[in-house]
Amino acid sequence: MGPIRRFFLFFLLSAGLSAGEAAAGGFEEADRLVTAPLVEAIDAVGGERPEDFRAFAQIIATRLFETPFGLSARRFLDDTPLDRAERFDLYRLLGVYIQTKYRHELIALLGELVAIPTDKKDGLAQHANPNIRRFGEAIERIARDFGLGYRNHDERIFEVTLEGRRAESLGIYSHGDVVPADPKKWRLEDGTRLDPYRLTVIGERMYGRGSEDDKSAIASALLIMKVIREEGFALDRTIRLFIETTEETGGSATEYLMERYELPPYNLVLDGTYPVGVAEKGFGVVRADFPRREAGGSGPRILEVEGGLAVNQIPSQAVAVIAAAEPIELKVRLDALAARYVPEQGGDFRIESAAASDRLVVTVYGVSAHSSAPESGVNPVSRLFDFLHRADREIGFQANHFTDAAAYAAENWGLDYLGAKLGIGYADDFMGPLTASVTYVKLDEDVLELSVNTRAPRGKEPERLIAEIERGLEAWRARSGVEFSLEIEQERYMYRDPKGPWIATLLDIYQGVTGREPTPESSAGATTARQLPNGVQFGLGLPDERYTGHNANEFKKIENYLMDVQMITEMLLRLGNLARME
Repeated sequence: MGPIRRFFLFFLLSAGLSAGEAAAGGFEEADRLVTAPLVEAIDAVGGERPEDFRAFAQIIATRLFETPFGLSARRFLDDTPLDRAERFDLYRLLGVYIQTKYRHELIALLGELVAIPTDKKDGLAQHANPNIRRFGEAIERIARDFGLGYRNHDERIFEVTLEGRRAESLGIYSHGDVVPADPKKWRLEDGTRLDPYRLTVIGERMYGRGSEDDKSAIASALLIMKVIREEGFALDRTIRLFIETTEETGGSATEYLMERYELPPYNLVLDGTYPVGVAEKGFGVVRADFPRREAGGSGPRILEVEGGLAVNQIPSQAVAVIAAAEPIELKVRLDALAARYVPEQGGDFRIESAAASDRLVVTVYGVSAHSSAPESGVNPVSRLFDFLHRADREIGFQANHFTDAAAYAAENWGLDYLGAKLGIGYADDFMGPLTASVTYVKLDEDVLELSVNTRAPRGKEPERLIAEIERGLEAWRARSGVEFSLEIEQERYMYRDPKGPWIATLLDIYQGVTGREPTPESSAGATTARQLPNGVQFGLGLPDERYTGHNANEFKKIENYLMDVQMITEMLLRLGNLARME
């Protein structure tokens, strides 16, 4: 960890900022994520909002006279040719300028994007989703207002461009679609209820669906491109910002683009972790469909099970509704079972039940997480099915599709997210272990769908892993007699050679901004990078902070947002003018 200074944020924001609203609220003093020279530059400006970059440079030249930043600012103001280090100083100072002058606009712009619910609607392709079209119209209006180029690739990809002096371009990727949000689960510990589609600022956090994944990347990139153009910073390469609309549902929009257009030779995805993500586990789904059938036998009957809303999302809670002739008696028995079960399984979750006239509602409370990092959460879906299976053996339920699914989940996947129960686990030294999380539950007229999200590193090719999963599940089918249909998809991992001037430049930017020693990283997330020529991740998550995207109460810290602005500004200018990438 490099040097860290303390500072005060210079502005007040509202609890409930949306599309530019602002009211009262505040921030406590906090440790900065950036190095001392950047903090000195921020402190030198104080609460001022300079008219333009030259006015900002004059403040730096005067107040930081003895520092390298001060010298570079004076040479810039004197129109003296700058050497390489001085140019880099100017790029860094532009990042500070954007942070200090445009922080209100950055947050308002993010609020405008969060307010458009861009999750996928059942039975509707994203390019036909009215909210995706609304989002594209908003991006077009913002791009035009900012003096940037815009192109709509058939409602699948929205492209914003900042022209450079040469024909070569640099691709920057983000995505405007989000995972679904259940408003009932958006509630803070103090009881405050949140609207997922209204950016709400409380303390240093900006709450809202997409605030971290991935609309903050779009908002910051758009405003930075505007300022680079307005302040006359020249670029050799054209910057092409591609905004995906299907990243959360498989990436078909990027495939559509690649089939029809030539992409830049080098591409960065702002949807992972710093410093540089050069590897990604392969994304997979194991889908089991259990035929819907009438309940047989005696005892209570499971009527409903509610789990995650998306395959790549571990929810904060899972719910079962059970019909019972004597719901109070059933509650007593299940509560007693839960009192034993919870501590046996680690005690890091809870089970509650509520009785009505003829039924019982059982809720398992866990900790929501992105399914690429199941270790950061506590999966209530797997625990609910495992608990129901235990209760079925001890109390006895009427047999139906829900008891079939509970047996399948408990006996093949269990609470272990490493595939050990099914015998498919393995790990790679750099990329980490295979993970397999029970996430998605959906009941329609014919079948109950239960899906497991796998993330597979190097060590097994997709065909081998699929064969192992099939073999294990078919053996269980033969033993159990449970009928289900099986569909398995598994993508191959991504690995890029972490070499070349462009990778070295990204690592240098990260170290210069944070003071941390940079090393290329591997990610469990499946981003657009895996589809692109020379695609790598560059942020926007910090490797030592818990990721909140895909969770209820998703948020982005304001300080992290401003740090991202610094990183992206330096990245666009340095890579945009890098003599050679390889």
